[in-house]
Amino acid sequence: MARKQISLELVSKLETIQVPDTSLLEQYDMFERGDNSHILFDWVVGNTCNYSCTYCNPENYDGSSPWPTLDVFKNFATVSTNYYKRIGRGIRWNLLGGELSVWKDFPEALQILKELDSSNVVQWQTNGARSLRWWKKNAPLFNSVLISYHPEESDYKHITEVINILEEEGGIDVSLNIMVYPPLADTCFEAAEYIMNNTPSTFGFGMQPLQRKLGIDPRTFVYEPELLKRMEYYEKLMYGKEISTEQLQEIMYWVNKTTGKRVQVSDVSALTIDGTNTWRGWDCNIGIDKIHIKDNGSITSGSSCNPDIRHGDIRFPEKITFPSQPVVCNYDWCPCGSDMAVTKKKQLIA
Repeated sequence: MARKQISLELVSKLETIQVPDTSLLEQYDMFERGDNSHILFDWVVGNTCNYSCTYCNPENYDGSSPWPTLDVFKNFATVSTNYYKRIGRGIRWNLLGGELSVWKDFPEALQILKELDSSNVVQWQTNGARSLRWWKKNAPLFNSVLISYHPEESDYKHITEVINILEEEGGIDVSLNIMVYPPLADTCFEAAEYIMNNTPSTFGFGMQPLQRKLGIDPRTFVYEPELLKRMEYYEKLMYGKEISTEQLQEIMYWVNKTTGKRVQVSDVSALTIDGTNTWRGWDCNIGIDKIHIKDNGSITSGSSCNPDIRHGDIRFPEKITFPSQPVVCNYDWCPCGSDMAVTKKKQLIA
């Protein structure tokens, strides 16, 4: 499928949200995670990708960080699993790239995680571009997969076939995010319409708002009211799937502990559209509810914040110090979905 070219001049003129909306910070004193039985490990295993999207940081696809050896992968996974098992928690492995399916050892790495502990959940994110044969062969190796449709590069008819294969396999939580890039919004809605009409109504679906430059510029593009209505229209049409145990951790609640008011947020990415993805000055449970492993093997707490926090390196798992204390947020924006989806508490004023 031919790449859809977007001019740099057009990209430079796209508007972004400039000022965070802090109104919810005044109404509530907690942003609470729905389930804490598992800690989330966001692991950027490497950064080789078969796509190079305009809105993506080249460091996410240029191959500058090679995949780990299977020995390093297994030793780190074993030490981590044993540690959290001792304190009564499982691990939800969220494997990221790059594009993991181009890693030749990826199926064997999935098998390692599957065999370590039956309580662990194995999920990963992909652009879905590998062959149908590849998907049929490797579907039994994971619990959950998030497929991203990228309008510059993806073939939505192929993605539709991949979704149908995974649904036929059974027992796999399949989700799809259509990355709504404003210059190619019509292509995104064309994809949504086709997928909606050619797949079973049993998988999660989202119309994903984008930041100007993933991993560099956290400001979200401005989505005009008419465009937002179309995005909401397709999300409402697609699909009334019951929430699985694996998906519960992504459900959050705004909580006022004084009044007892609780408001569910089932899609944290929606906060980026209105600019309410902001918790400056609050205690954040990054490191407690989730761990982030960078593509160079360094272990930290947040995927998009506090780069100076270090807990160790996957190559030396015996030296890792797993965190137990929250971190005070010092940022205007929280641009990463997995960072948003951890508990945050307003600091008490003495």
